[in-house]
Amino acid sequence: MAPTATAPSSQEDPNLSEVGHYVVTAHPSGAVMTAVKCSFLSPDSVDVAIAKSTRLEIRQFIQPTADNDDDDDDNDSTEQLPLLLTLPINGRITTLTSIKFKHSKKDCLFFTTERGDYALISYDETLARMNMTGTAATTANAASANPRSSAFIGEHYPVKTHASGAFTSYSTSVMAGGRQAECGPLMAVDPLQRCVALHVYDGYVTVIPINKDYDINTNVTKGLTTGPFKDAYHARIEERTLLSMAFLETSIDYLPQLSLMHQDARGFQHVITHGVDVKAKGLVFLGSIQKEKEPSDSSSKMPAMKMPPKHDRLKISRIDGGSATLIPIPPPPSRNSSKLGGVVILGQRQVTYHSTAEGITRVVPIAPSILLSYCPVMENDGNATPNVLRFLVGDEKGKIHLLTVLRNITPEGNGDGRVTTLHFDTLGSASASSALVYLGRGRVFVGSQFGDSQLVKILETPVPVSGGGNDEKKSALDQNTYLRILEEYTNLGPIVDFDLRPCINSASSDSASRGKVHGEVGELGKARDQHRQSLVVTASGVAKDGTVRLVRNGVGMREHAAVEMTGIKGMWGLRRKFSHDDDAFLVQSFVTETRILGVQNAKDADVDAMEQEGDTDDDSEPEGGVLAEVRIPGFKSMKPTLFAGNVMVGSFDLLLQVVDDAIRLVDSETLEMVTEWTAFSGDGDDDSDDDGVPSMITVASANESGQIVVALRGGTLLYFEVNCDGSPKLQRLGVVCLDREISCINLNPFNSLTPSASESGMDIGGDRVAKKSAMVAIGLWDDFSVCLLSLRGNLINPILGQILRINLAPGGDDGNGGFSETETEHNPDDLAGSASQHMMARSLCLVTLDSLASSNNTFVNKKTFHSGYEQ
Repeated sequence: MAPTATAPSSQEDPNLSEVGHYVVTAHPSGAVMTAVKCSFLSPDSVDVAIAKSTRLEIRQFIQPTADNDDDDDDNDSTEQLPLLLTLPINGRITTLTSIKFKHSKKDCLFFTTERGDYALISYDETLARMNMTGTAATTANAASANPRSSAFIGEHYPVKTHASGAFTSYSTSVMAGGRQAECGPLMAVDPLQRCVALHVYDGYVTVIPINKDYDINTNVTKGLTTGPFKDAYHARIEERTLLSMAFLETSIDYLPQLSLMHQDARGFQHVITHGVDVKAKGLVFLGSIQKEKEPSDSSSKMPAMKMPPKHDRLKISRIDGGSATLIPIPPPPSRNSSKLGGVVILGQRQVTYHSTAEGITRVVPIAPSILLSYCPVMENDGNATPNVLRFLVGDEKGKIHLLTVLRNITPEGNGDGRVTTLHFDTLGSASASSALVYLGRGRVFVGSQFGDSQLVKILETPVPVSGGGNDEKKSALDQNTYLRILEEYTNLGPIVDFDLRPCINSASSDSASRGKVHGEVGELGKARDQHRQSLVVTASGVAKDGTVRLVRNGVGMREHAAVEMTGIKGMWGLRRKFSHDDDAFLVQSFVTETRILGVQNAKDADVDAMEQEGDTDDDSEPEGGVLAEVRIPGFKSMKPTLFAGNVMVGSFDLLLQVVDDAIRLVDSETLEMVTEWTAFSGDGDDDSDDDGVPSMITVASANESGQIVVALRGGTLLYFEVNCDGSPKLQRLGVVCLDREISCINLNPFNSLTPSASESGMDIGGDRVAKKSAMVAIGLWDDFSVCLLSLRGNLINPILGQILRINLAPGGDDGNGGFSETETEHNPDDLAGSASQHMMARSLCLVTLDSLASSNNTFVNKKTFHSGYEQ
């Protein structure tokens, strides 16, 4: 139960208050603890199950075809190892393996956690289809009506749990005197799928017998005896410090043979093998004699399993110091040879093969290194050369080696099959691997705890190392590599150190520093900086995989395409008809011109291109549409566009363009200009009586109902509407002169004049409706505020009369939450100073207004969000 917070007493500091902390994972763990190759999602799929702390990821290998399986994989944008499933696990995963039952074509995943728990899961295709078709909601409703039903309730994942539990529940002696294994937990699975052995506690080996007759497609029943596992037990062992363990490959006549690599009190390392007697729930130690037992069931046709001959049981003493991994080697395929295999021992200075049954020990010296991971090299079709066994081995420096075990077998199949030679070759460098998985077709998944995980390809011929250059001091192996990195998967860990980088610019920092020196009040700046988002600078990785990374929590975006366009200032999408759903034109405004891209039929565009090139023999028929540069006759193409959009007034379907000296309306059918208003002639301005000096348009905005607001140099604001009497024309309805230059205008109809709800917008499946706005929002240069001006004249507020002024500057509130109804006197220098402190803050201010209140300036709230810094 979580502790309950208590309120501070009166004797405590009154400035202290209760603080609540909200902790959430901003970036999931990327460190790969272990990985296994399996067929988890379907019988024929090649899947990789990856354990990442408290998450289990399932990625599926997309095998390349024979046509595109070449060395030029960089040009192939298809992801070869996509992520298909992510499962949250209640605990940190420590070991992971796959188990296949006799009546199942798919693999199950068995894993353990650091708290001594375990689980066996399989992929449920029925549940996956429920999630995709949306029937899970119906199932949840049925479950709420009948609480005792077996329906899934709430969020669930397409997996079925066949068994779960804790190792401590099988023996009270482990709970009383056992402790966590120093070099554990370790796990090994019998090659014949008879049992699973785990080393979780010092002095014990936990054995879980496998019920091979279990069917994963049947309903899960409680109890281990009727489930996938039989009764588990803890077996006492004399070896205290276990470094590695593995089951030897034997025939079905022998008991499972568990080889243990252990270290004695003097630091010497040894390998010893014990038999696992599942029926007797114990171990048959090396040197002991197995007692013959009568079969309990006389009708059983299964022969009783026995221990191998005493002189064949694997044992080797004082192996290479620093050895940490055992690799089981299958017995020779010859009928006259022993039915007990050997082991390969990975050491720091040599690799050793030993088989007591064959009486053979083979050693190959290697450069001093710590070998961390390995995986067998076998294609997915299962075909392998009987005289050659290959393994990929990774060390702490990130190098990938190829270990080759050669047997005495001729191509005709003759020979005794004994191991004759070991070869240890270096292929290249990748991330320091904690898990290696050979996927087939030369692709290898390199899982790492110390850097980014990678998908690499083994090349047939070496290539120069990129960026390596020709260094005479480097060996040929360092200058060339047989590996090519195809994909990388981000891993921020291990983070050995980190720091926070505040997202503020140097100007704000200098201003704050000057405030401290001169004794000015700097609390406002401090409070503001505390709310700004910060970058986390991390020192990630270990050794050669070490990197410095900038981590920022926020919304991520993926770039699909990029085209360089120098001098572009704005873009607008135009529909050919107002009622259309898709845009037909893309108006691009540059510094000195306007360009228009139009959607054309792909076939017509391809024919035009071929006619220009003189090639018309291609029979291909492209589909879809393409963007090509087009021309709208009614638009000014030699001027930069300030605004463009669709306008629907009455029965007139128009296109609008605003440039620096004119407002143009264009017929959407003929694309010819219908009417124009210019800042110099005033054409189309029937009500104009202003004889002032004309000026250029600097900012413009409009909406689809025909409302247009433009700003001229000097702070003059003009309001137009499209009049439909007879033919379309522009009518000026209002003008106002402000004391500052206008920086931005927005005419979005957030407060619509449309009276009925049915006409207020476009319903799903209905017709598009143009809405009018009751006000316009403008921003002024050197004035950290926004003004709302009325667009409907009345006795209280004339057209373009100020409704509300919103002061956005922190600390600039006037007692009304930063809102004022009328103009107030401001010192221009004070406003400029305030703007210089806050204009570069990259803040987002959210103002909520009550549009249904009797007063136009009724506000609800104002919130400011700091969204970064100026680079």
